[in-house]
Amino acid sequence: MAAIYPPEWVPATHRGHYKHMAKRDGEVWEQFLILFADRFQAFAYDVALGGLRMSGLEIEERELLGWQYSTGLKIDAVGREGDNYWVIEVRPEATVSAIGSALCYSLVSERDEVFAGKLVPTVVCNYMQPDCFWVAQQLNIQVVQVPVV
Repeated sequence: MAAIYPPEWVPATHRGHYKHMAKRDGEVWEQFLILFADRFQAFAYDVALGGLRMSGLEIEERELLGWQYSTGLKIDAVGREGDNYWVIEVRPEATVSAIGSALCYSLVSERDEVFAGKLVPTVVCNYMQPDCFWVAQQLNIQVVQVPVV
């Protein structure tokens, strides 16, 4: 299995439109890119995984994929850093849901063999509550806190 649609890789220098990323998340992401983009070769946005695959229906493949996409998991961003693939959830204030997203997306990516390298579950945020930060450390989820601009 793979991603629902093949990831569309853009250069790490790309700025301005991050497919389906919320405005406040985009502001956090921009700050991350200012600080760390030079570490990466490329990024893919809105990478869709899993989802429900309907069967027994006489509909076109594009409609089947559309349904699967609408029910699938969507990774905010994936950063390619050599053989490492950062599976990134972006939130201004990261809580347990951000940790769950990063972990879930990484595990499903591994199960579906979406990326040919080591997966690095990551949360990019302005702030993370100390208890959540501790949990992320216990689960080997990388947390990158960027300053509020």
